Amino acid sequence: MKTKIAGLILFLYILIISAPSIISACLAFSPDSFLTIPTNYWTLKWFIEFLNQNRWTDALLRTILMGLISTFSALAIGIPLAYAMTRLDVPLKKIIHGALLLPLVIPPIILGMGAMPMFYMMRMNGTPLQIILMHTLLVLPIIYLILKVKFESMDIQIEEAARGLGATLFQSILLITIPLIKPSIAISGVAAFVISINESIVAIFIAGPANETISTISWSQLKHAPTPLIAVASLIHLAIITLGAISIYLIMLIKNTKDKNNKTQRNE
Repeated sequence: MKTKIAGLILFLYILIISAPSIISACLAFSPDSFLTIPTNYWTLKWFIEFLNQNRWTDALLRTILMGLISTFSALAIGIPLAYAMTRLDVPLKKIIHGALLLPLVIPPIILGMGAMPMFYMMRMNGTPLQIILMHTLLVLPIIYLILKVKFESMDIQIEEAARGLGATLFQSILLITIPLIKPSIAISGVAAFVISINESIVAIFIAGPANETISTISWSQLKHAPTPLIAVASLIHLAIITLGAISIYLIMLIKNTKDKNNKTQRNE
Protein backbone atom coordinates (compact mmCIF):
# COMPACT_ATOMS: atom_id res chain seq x y z
CA MET A 1 0.00 0.00 0.00
CA LYS A 2 2.79 2.42 0.94
CA THR A 3 4.58 1.60 -2.31
CA LYS A 4 1.48 2.42 -4.35
CA ILE A 5 0.98 5.73 -2.55
CA ALA A 6 4.64 6.64 -3.06
CA GLY A 7 4.35 5.72 -6.75
CA LEU A 8 1.22 7.84 -7.13
CA ILE A 9 2.87 10.83 -5.45
CA LEU A 10 5.91 10.44 -7.71
CA PHE A 11 3.68 10.22 -10.81
CA LEU A 12 1.75 13.36 -9.81
CA TYR A 13 5.00 15.20 -9.10
CA ILE A 14 6.44 14.29 -12.52
CA LEU A 15 3.14 15.24 -14.18
CA ILE A 16 3.01 18.66 -12.50
CA ILE A 17 6.65 19.37 -13.35
CA SER A 18 6.47 18.19 -16.97
CA ALA A 19 2.98 19.50 -17.91
CA PRO A 20 4.08 23.14 -18.52
CA SER A 21 6.99 21.95 -20.68
CA ILE A 22 4.72 19.69 -22.73
CA ILE A 23 2.18 22.47 -23.26
CA SER A 24 4.94 24.92 -24.22
CA ALA A 25 6.33 22.42 -26.73
CA CYS A 26 2.89 21.97 -28.29
CA LEU A 27 2.46 25.73 -28.72
CA ALA A 28 5.50 25.79 -31.02
CA PHE A 29 3.54 23.76 -33.59
CA SER A 30 0.48 26.02 -33.60
CA PRO A 31 -0.75 27.23 -37.02
CA ASP A 32 -2.08 30.44 -35.45
CA SER A 33 -0.17 33.68 -34.94
CA PHE A 34 -0.83 33.66 -31.20
CA LEU A 35 -0.23 31.21 -28.39
CA THR A 36 -2.83 28.48 -28.83
CA ILE A 37 -2.52 24.72 -28.54
CA PRO A 38 -2.92 23.11 -31.99
CA THR A 39 -5.76 20.64 -32.36
CA ASN A 40 -6.30 19.41 -35.91
CA TYR A 41 -3.42 21.04 -37.75
CA TRP A 42 0.22 21.05 -36.66
CA THR A 43 2.90 23.00 -38.51
CA LEU A 44 6.64 23.68 -38.52
CA LYS A 45 6.27 27.19 -39.94
CA TRP A 46 7.32 28.87 -36.69
CA PHE A 47 10.55 26.89 -36.63
CA ILE A 48 11.25 28.07 -40.18
CA GLU A 49 10.33 31.62 -39.17
CA PHE A 50 12.69 31.38 -36.22
CA LEU A 51 15.57 30.37 -38.51
CA ASN A 52 14.72 33.12 -41.00
CA GLN A 53 14.82 35.93 -38.43
CA ASN A 54 18.36 37.15 -37.83
CA ARG A 55 17.44 38.60 -34.44
CA TRP A 56 16.50 35.18 -33.08
CA THR A 57 19.33 33.20 -34.70
CA ASP A 58 21.94 35.79 -33.71
CA ALA A 59 20.63 35.74 -30.14
CA LEU A 60 20.77 31.92 -30.08
CA LEU A 61 24.39 31.82 -31.27
CA ARG A 62 25.30 34.66 -28.91
CA THR A 63 23.63 32.89 -25.99
CA ILE A 64 25.51 29.64 -26.67
CA LEU A 65 28.83 31.45 -27.12
CA MET A 66 28.42 33.51 -23.94
CA GLY A 67 27.37 30.37 -22.08
CA LEU A 68 30.51 28.54 -23.20
CA ILE A 69 32.80 31.44 -22.29
CA SER A 70 31.10 31.85 -18.90
CA THR A 71 31.42 28.11 -18.21
CA PHE A 72 35.12 27.88 -19.10
CA SER A 73 35.85 31.08 -17.18
CA ALA A 74 34.10 29.70 -14.09
CA LEU A 75 35.98 26.40 -14.46
CA ALA A 76 39.30 28.24 -14.72
CA ILE A 77 38.49 30.00 -11.45
CA GLY A 78 36.59 27.21 -9.69
CA ILE A 79 39.08 24.35 -10.09
CA PRO A 80 42.06 26.03 -8.36
CA LEU A 81 39.70 27.66 -5.87
CA ALA A 82 38.12 24.36 -4.82
CA TYR A 83 41.58 22.77 -4.60
CA ALA A 84 42.96 25.58 -2.45
CA MET A 85 39.96 25.49 -0.12
CA THR A 86 40.32 21.75 0.49
CA ARG A 87 44.07 21.15 0.30
CA LEU A 88 45.79 24.36 1.36
CA ASP A 89 45.82 26.35 4.59
CA VAL A 90 43.90 29.39 3.37
CA PRO A 91 43.32 32.24 5.86
CA LEU A 92 39.68 33.24 6.49
CA LYS A 93 38.57 30.02 4.82
CA LYS A 94 35.03 30.07 6.22
CA ILE A 95 34.47 33.68 5.21
CA ILE A 96 35.73 33.01 1.67
CA HIS A 97 33.55 29.90 1.44
CA GLY A 98 30.48 31.88 2.48
CA ALA A 99 31.28 34.71 0.07
CA LEU A 100 31.57 32.26 -2.83
CA LEU A 101 28.08 30.95 -2.12
CA LEU A 102 26.44 34.39 -1.98
CA PRO A 103 25.23 34.29 -5.63
CA LEU A 104 23.13 31.26 -4.66
CA VAL A 105 21.24 33.13 -1.94
CA ILE A 106 21.07 36.71 -3.24
CA PRO A 107 17.96 37.13 -5.44
CA PRO A 108 18.93 37.51 -9.12
CA ILE A 109 16.80 40.65 -9.39
CA ILE A 110 19.06 42.36 -6.82
CA LEU A 111 22.17 41.24 -8.69
CA GLY A 112 20.72 42.53 -11.95
CA MET A 113 19.71 45.91 -10.51
CA GLY A 114 23.10 46.34 -8.85
CA ALA A 115 24.97 45.35 -11.98
CA MET A 116 23.31 48.02 -14.16
CA PRO A 117 24.95 51.13 -12.62
CA MET A 118 28.19 49.24 -11.99
CA PHE A 119 28.67 48.34 -15.65
CA TYR A 120 27.51 51.80 -16.71
CA MET A 121 30.28 53.41 -14.64
CA MET A 122 32.75 50.94 -16.14
CA ARG A 123 31.52 51.84 -19.66
CA MET A 124 30.65 48.21 -20.30
CA ASN A 125 26.88 48.57 -20.54
CA GLY A 126 25.34 46.93 -23.59
CA THR A 127 28.33 44.65 -24.27
CA PRO A 128 28.37 40.83 -24.22
CA LEU A 129 31.19 40.98 -21.66
CA GLN A 130 28.87 42.15 -18.89
CA ILE A 131 26.58 39.14 -19.30
CA ILE A 132 29.62 36.83 -19.46
CA LEU A 133 30.95 38.29 -16.20
CA MET A 134 27.59 38.05 -14.42
CA HIS A 135 26.94 34.50 -15.62
CA THR A 136 30.45 33.50 -14.56
CA LEU A 137 29.63 34.87 -11.12
CA LEU A 138 26.32 32.97 -11.03
CA VAL A 139 27.65 29.55 -12.10
CA LEU A 140 30.92 29.70 -10.14
CA PRO A 141 29.32 28.48 -6.85
CA ILE A 142 27.91 25.40 -8.62
CA ILE A 143 31.31 24.44 -10.05
CA TYR A 144 33.04 25.26 -6.77
CA LEU A 145 30.69 23.10 -4.67
CA ILE A 146 30.81 20.07 -6.99
CA LEU A 147 34.60 20.11 -7.20
CA LYS A 148 35.06 20.85 -3.49
CA VAL A 149 33.02 17.77 -2.59
CA LYS A 150 35.09 15.71 -5.04
CA PHE A 151 38.40 16.98 -3.63
CA GLU A 152 37.22 16.22 -0.08
CA SER A 153 36.32 12.65 -1.04
CA MET A 154 39.69 11.99 -2.72
CA ASP A 155 42.51 10.29 -0.87
CA ILE A 156 45.18 12.95 -0.34
CA GLN A 157 47.79 10.20 0.05
CA ILE A 158 47.76 9.72 -3.74
CA GLU A 159 49.04 13.25 -4.24
CA GLU A 160 51.48 12.93 -1.34
CA ALA A 161 52.87 9.73 -2.85
CA ALA A 162 53.44 11.51 -6.17
CA ARG A 163 55.26 14.37 -4.45
CA GLY A 164 57.23 11.86 -2.41
CA LEU A 165 58.51 10.39 -5.68
CA GLY A 166 59.81 13.78 -6.77
CA ALA A 167 56.83 15.44 -8.42
CA THR A 168 56.25 19.12 -7.73
CA LEU A 169 52.91 20.42 -6.47
CA PHE A 170 52.00 21.60 -9.98
CA GLN A 171 52.99 18.25 -11.53
CA SER A 172 50.99 16.25 -9.00
CA ILE A 173 47.92 18.40 -9.64
CA LEU A 174 48.27 18.29 -13.44
CA LEU A 175 49.21 14.61 -13.82
CA ILE A 176 47.46 12.98 -10.85
CA THR A 177 44.65 15.13 -9.46
CA ILE A 178 43.11 16.58 -12.63
CA PRO A 179 42.73 13.18 -14.39
CA LEU A 180 41.00 11.80 -11.30
CA ILE A 181 38.44 14.62 -11.20
CA LYS A 182 37.75 14.84 -14.95
CA PRO A 183 34.21 13.41 -14.59
CA SER A 184 33.40 15.97 -11.89
CA ILE A 185 34.84 18.77 -14.04
CA ALA A 186 32.68 17.63 -16.96
CA ILE A 187 29.53 17.36 -14.82
CA SER A 188 30.03 20.77 -13.22
CA GLY A 189 30.79 22.29 -16.63
CA VAL A 190 27.62 20.88 -18.21
CA ALA A 191 25.51 22.05 -15.25
CA ALA A 192 27.05 25.53 -15.41
CA PHE A 193 26.47 25.79 -19.18
CA VAL A 194 22.80 24.81 -18.85
CA ILE A 195 22.28 27.33 -16.03
CA SER A 196 23.98 30.09 -18.04
CA ILE A 197 21.92 29.37 -21.17
CA ASN A 198 18.65 29.46 -19.24
CA GLU A 199 19.40 32.42 -16.95
CA SER A 200 17.02 35.27 -17.70
CA ILE A 201 16.47 37.62 -14.75
CA VAL A 202 19.95 39.15 -14.58
CA ALA A 203 20.19 39.19 -18.39
CA ILE A 204 16.91 41.14 -18.68
CA PHE A 205 18.37 43.96 -16.56
CA ILE A 206 21.69 44.30 -18.38
CA ALA A 207 20.99 43.13 -21.94
CA GLY A 208 20.90 45.57 -24.84
CA PRO A 209 20.62 45.30 -28.64
CA ALA A 210 24.23 44.12 -28.90
CA ASN A 211 23.99 41.40 -26.25
CA GLU A 212 20.43 40.09 -26.43
CA THR A 213 19.93 36.49 -25.39
CA ILE A 214 17.14 34.08 -26.23
CA SER A 215 15.65 34.67 -22.78
CA THR A 216 15.61 38.47 -23.07
CA ILE A 217 14.00 38.41 -26.52
CA SER A 218 11.40 35.91 -25.31
CA TRP A 219 10.54 38.18 -22.37
CA SER A 220 10.26 41.23 -24.63
CA GLN A 221 8.08 39.39 -27.17
CA LEU A 222 5.89 37.93 -24.42
CA LYS A 223 5.08 41.42 -23.14
CA HIS A 224 4.41 43.12 -26.47
CA ALA A 225 3.74 40.58 -29.24
CA PRO A 226 3.38 36.99 -28.00
CA THR A 227 3.71 34.54 -30.90
CA PRO A 228 4.64 30.85 -31.14
CA LEU A 229 8.23 32.01 -31.76
CA ILE A 230 8.45 32.26 -27.98
CA ALA A 231 7.37 28.63 -27.73
CA VAL A 232 10.08 27.67 -30.25
CA ALA A 233 12.66 29.46 -28.09
CA SER A 234 11.29 27.66 -25.02
CA LEU A 235 11.57 24.35 -26.84
CA ILE A 236 15.23 25.11 -27.59
CA HIS A 237 15.80 25.80 -23.89
CA LEU A 238 14.08 22.52 -23.04
CA ALA A 239 16.24 20.65 -25.55
CA ILE A 240 19.43 22.11 -24.05
CA ILE A 241 18.30 21.12 -20.54
CA THR A 242 17.46 17.60 -21.72
CA LEU A 243 20.79 17.19 -23.50
CA GLY A 244 22.56 18.49 -20.39
CA ALA A 245 20.77 15.99 -18.15
CA ILE A 246 21.54 13.13 -20.57
CA SER A 247 25.19 14.20 -20.74
CA ILE A 248 25.52 14.21 -16.95
CA TYR A 249 23.85 10.79 -16.74
CA LEU A 250 26.19 9.34 -19.38
CA ILE A 251 29.27 10.81 -17.69
CA MET A 252 28.23 9.24 -14.38
CA LEU A 253 27.41 5.94 -16.09
CA ILE A 254 30.82 5.79 -17.81
CA LYS A 255 32.58 6.69 -14.55
CA ASN A 256 30.71 4.01 -12.57
CA THR A 257 31.44 1.41 -15.26
CA LYS A 258 35.16 2.24 -15.21
CA ASP A 259 35.22 2.10 -11.41
CA LYS A 260 33.55 -1.34 -11.47
CA ASN A 261 36.00 -2.65 -14.07
CA ASN A 262 38.98 -1.32 -12.10
CA LYS A 263 37.65 -2.90 -8.91
CA THR A 264 37.14 -6.24 -10.68
CA GLN A 265 40.66 -6.15 -12.09
CA ARG A 266 42.13 -5.43 -8.65
CA ASN A 267 40.20 -8.34 -7.11
CA GLU A 268 41.49 -10.69 -9.78
